[in-house]
Amino acid sequence: MPFGDRGAPDYKRRREEFNRSPPRNRGMDEGSRVIQLSHVNELTEGDIRSAMEPFGQIRGVASPSPDIYFVEFGSLDQSHSFMGHVDTHGFLIRFTKVDFTFGPASDIPSCMGALSGRGVGGSQGANHVLAVNVLKPLYPITTEVLHTIASPHGKILRIVIHNRNETKIESLVEFEDVQGAERCKRAISGADIYAGCCTLDVEFSTAQSLNVFKNDDDTYDYTDINPTIAAGGGGNRKRSAPEERGYNEDRGYNGPRGNDRRSMDDGMRGGRGGMRGRGRGRHNSGGGGPSHGGGGGGDQWYNDDAPAPVVLMVHGLEPKMNPMRLFNILCMYGDVNKIKFLMTKKGIAMVEMKDIKAAENVLRYVNRMNVFGSQLNVSHSKHREVVIYGPPGVLDDGSEAVQVFIRSRYLRYATPQKAAKNRQVEATKVLHFFALPLEFDEDFLLKLLEDKGCPTPTSISMHKSEVCSAGLLEFENADEATDTVAIANHLQGNHNGIRYILKLAFTGKKSMPTGDKPNSNNGASATSGGDGGSKDD
Repeated sequence: MPFGDRGAPDYKRRREEFNRSPPRNRGMDEGSRVIQLSHVNELTEGDIRSAMEPFGQIRGVASPSPDIYFVEFGSLDQSHSFMGHVDTHGFLIRFTKVDFTFGPASDIPSCMGALSGRGVGGSQGANHVLAVNVLKPLYPITTEVLHTIASPHGKILRIVIHNRNETKIESLVEFEDVQGAERCKRAISGADIYAGCCTLDVEFSTAQSLNVFKNDDDTYDYTDINPTIAAGGGGNRKRSAPEERGYNEDRGYNGPRGNDRRSMDDGMRGGRGGMRGRGRGRHNSGGGGPSHGGGGGGDQWYNDDAPAPVVLMVHGLEPKMNPMRLFNILCMYGDVNKIKFLMTKKGIAMVEMKDIKAAENVLRYVNRMNVFGSQLNVSHSKHREVVIYGPPGVLDDGSEAVQVFIRSRYLRYATPQKAAKNRQVEATKVLHFFALPLEFDEDFLLKLLEDKGCPTPTSISMHKSEVCSAGLLEFENADEATDTVAIANHLQGNHNGIRYILKLAFTGKKSMPTGDKPNSNNGASATSGGDGGSKDD
């Protein structure tokens, strides 16, 4: 049979049948900015947003039940245009037939209230329970974080985080009264917890109360009426009142910026699982998240001296790489807690950085870095920490696949004094070496690098201070310098009864300064200083 006689493919016939179906009940006669989607099946909020955004600005998306979504456009014209397209051409989302009607009210909160058939005080549809969704959750979000954000606006009874995935965290926050919930919704909806991510999408929930059986990072009961709850899960973590912790209406969030998007990171700073209030006028130099004070001049970001860790995924690791060699590179940009090479997925590692600032530095300087001929790709992980269980696997080189560095002597940002000696620069072909004993010379260093299989430097310059030998190494290119850092950074041993440790850092220099170039007589010239990426000795 000729192809033309076979009829239209199945998906085309389904589309034609859908287009011929009679128009459905469109809800409000005059229309609404809100479109109600029914029978969404397995579709996600991201699927719906992506499909409907071409028709206009999406002001909000809410789901009162697993099979219903409300999508609010920026204007009536946009919602009418969309519904006209649905009537004329039909509309499938990821090949799924969805029923579209105008919402029962003019905005999402009113639609939520109308759908539940009640209005609990305050404005129409208002309720004392808020549905708080965190979009693009690049950083850890816990009950403590949500309590910190919401508590300045009213007394909180309970918080439940009930769904986590890579694109959204869904939670419910129960206030003592509707007025507190309304104040909180007005104040934080649309804001970013950290600049450019962790965006808050807040709507009124239809729930009347929340059930909490243990107090931990996902659920918490603040009423303290059940002593067994405090003992369950995360233990009894006593939380002080907002006023005691420095939260109040005057210590707030940045004012509105483009598209009415606000950021809270200038008004708050985080700790393990939470944030602390920060008075106005103090500068967050980190950009994109709370800053870690190390020596960069920004505010410190601590809660009980324990900053919240951030987990990164590193792809593109060659078989030559192991946790220690990866640490040798990452340690120049921030303190590393743990590194775990995945045994089931070769070339991938999970890295737990001490805090957000360290993670940001790694994303900025290490992402797309070439190591052993392979480009590294660094991204955020959905995990909040690197969990170690069972015996560690063994890599091809015989080293363990998991290493913990929390108390390592090689951490360069463990104290403000140590952090002040470091600066973050991109990988270049000139390295700064330091911490070698005064008895060692250039020949020893070159032989050490050769024995360990490092690329051969094209130039070397050494000078001696009162406490150690230091200097510069120049390689053919930045990739050779990076390979040398991975292999030789923190090399230690004993030579002629003298213990040594070699420390390396990128200088940021494109080439060795002329005054530091070795001369033709002795292959080296003394210099007055190394000016490297690290001054730690």
